[in-house]
Amino acid sequence: MTDPTVARPRRTGRVARLLSGALVLGLTGGVVAIAVAAPPTEARPVPAATVDVAPTATTLVCPGPLQLPDDTLSGDSAFDRVPVAPVERVTGFDTVASATASLTVLGADPVALTGGTGSVASPGAATVLRAEPVDGEPARVAGATSSVVTDGDLRGLSAASCARPSADVWLVGGSTELESTADLVVVNPGATPADVTVEVWGPSGPVDLANGGTFLVAPGAERVLSLPGVAAEQRRIAVRVTAAGGQVSAYLQDALLDGFTPRGTDLVTAGTGPATTQVVPGISVVATEVDAADAGALRLLVPGEVDATASVRLLGPDGDVELPGAQELDLPAGEVTDVSLGGLAAGSYTAVVESTEAVVAGAMIAREGKAGELDEGPRLERAWAASATPGSGLVAVPAGATANVTVTAVPTGDEGAAPAPTASTSPSPEPTEGQVPDLDADAAPPGRTVTVTLRGYGESGVLGERKVEVPVGSTVPFRVQELGARVVGVEVVAPEDPSVVLAWSLYAAVADPSGSLISVLSPVTDAAAVTHAEVRRGSRVGLD
Repeated sequence: MTDPTVARPRRTGRVARLLSGALVLGLTGGVVAIAVAAPPTEARPVPAATVDVAPTATTLVCPGPLQLPDDTLSGDSAFDRVPVAPVERVTGFDTVASATASLTVLGADPVALTGGTGSVASPGAATVLRAEPVDGEPARVAGATSSVVTDGDLRGLSAASCARPSADVWLVGGSTELESTADLVVVNPGATPADVTVEVWGPSGPVDLANGGTFLVAPGAERVLSLPGVAAEQRRIAVRVTAAGGQVSAYLQDALLDGFTPRGTDLVTAGTGPATTQVVPGISVVATEVDAADAGALRLLVPGEVDATASVRLLGPDGDVELPGAQELDLPAGEVTDVSLGGLAAGSYTAVVESTEAVVAGAMIAREGKAGELDEGPRLERAWAASATPGSGLVAVPAGATANVTVTAVPTGDEGAAPAPTASTSPSPEPTEGQVPDLDADAAPPGRTVTVTLRGYGESGVLGERKVEVPVGSTVPFRVQELGARVVGVEVVAPEDPSVVLAWSLYAAVADPSGSLISVLSPVTDAAAVTHAEVRRGSRVGLD
């Protein structure tokens, strides 16, 4: 059987805050036996000491070029499945225009971010955005990859933010049904090999992968796994990628056809890990019927072993909206469930999911276009929105796209201290809880607003700044172009208000005669710098 993974050779030429964490190192009490065993020693509490930890370089991984279909499988050498070449570019920006930020395509030389911005056209592989600390603080950079295809199987705007590598990545979206493609791309930006394990869930539960789901990714390389080859005929999927020996970035290239009619291509990117509360911003919908092709869907999975009951609320332009049939959802453990977004009024929404067991979540939005010359029906464009940790952060604007920042002030119901999210930083076989604060969509007082600051960045630094009043419990879209001409990146500053958290994303669109091409990009939310850690002295026999 042909190995469905393809090694890609090296080619030449931070729901709110990412959490500040304290690293606690404990050495258990031990006994050394030489000739006579010492009696057991009762462990004694050892006070923690705080030590300084220097900040490290900021590293983000930007998705590579689209995986093109194999024309040899079409049965017609004259039929071109991608008749127009993808227009692809990686962009990046640095808020302080330091001299250390660069974009490096795997296997190529770095390209400096001159004056705080930079780009790479037609990258041949994934790109690493890296910047050294500035004045003892982690660098604040962001980037995005965009691929525009106006015709053929891969028609669409496939755009995604450059993301922090991780040892545990969750991707909620895609399908391996006939006429669907789902290419999982795993990138290792580190200097050591990464031993990768892939898990897939479908509508009926966990899927046994034909290749066992494990493979090695070399340092500075990427590997592609065609999921239809190892997990075929799964209408709805969610994927987990874990890595040992190093951290990786992973994304899923999702494309759909209806005969010869393109039905959308996009990248499914990493969302937050399993938690009993999930927030999915960036759900921009048009008015449709529940069963319409462009209705969109909210996708949910309980990856543990216990069934859950969940409720879904949507915070939109006019406040809290109940999603029909989603006030009390039964979610069988291990089964991927889609909930239609049809029947909503047109506008931008953020979904808040509350569950009795930890879940993962994502959403798909769609736009119907016109039929092409060879199409049997209207074309469709689709985009996936990932769950996110609320808070201040950065996002890059895809090259050539118009964009809106959609901002939601989600009430926490806490007028005192804001609940601090906690998250596991290592892969665990069991879902972890508490990655976002406890939220209370019913807690929004009528008429109250919070002030959100937006800044636009370009080649000359900050191009413009706006203060936007956002009603608590509502979602407000803001046109990026109002921040200035040729904005390459946006900074969003959340209000210092413990009664709300700020959920947001970037909606990007490219105009096309047959219908708009769209994508939703997640921000890189701020992380408090890990500049100190708590350590405990060991307690051993004969040692103090």
